[in-house]
Amino acid sequence: MVFSSLLKLMVISLGVFWSVSFIVARLFIFYEAYVNFQGVLKDEEWLRSQCDQPEFYSNMRQHSDLCNDVRRNAERSPVLIALNEVAGTAHLCGRYSCVESLAFLSTSAGWPVLAAIVVTVVLAPTVLVRIVRSMVTGRRLPEYADHPLRNGSYNHYGKLL
Repeated sequence: MVFSSLLKLMVISLGVFWSVSFIVARLFIFYEAYVNFQGVLKDEEWLRSQCDQPEFYSNMRQHSDLCNDVRRNAERSPVLIALNEVAGTAHLCGRYSCVESLAFLSTSAGWPVLAAIVVTVVLAPTVLVRIVRSMVTGRRLPEYADHPLRNGSYNHYGKLL
């Protein structure tokens, strides 16, 4: 019983930790994108005021798209730009996609670490199913003892006759 309550506590704690980490990471990406776009607006402020003057605009005739880009940036909402950045970087493995994270991990930590992670991911469901099954049923009998034709004769309560 202690093991099952400890396991439940660990699963809940890991779930809460992952959720909080995910939210904090999204807030940081939002803040970073918001501040970067505010910096772009501040840097383009002088150019925007110059583009409003006819003589500057006529001198920049070949680069009129620059003034159009500056005006378009001024009309955009920094909050929507930051939300778009958050939505664009929403991956389960963090800020980068899982493929990029695995590629970085394989080049930096090496293939043995990547192989250990793959083995853990493959074997974890098997182990967790057995643990959850023992928690739900509340008994620690081997799986072969549940079958009535093996290891003696069992009644319908699972007890040996």
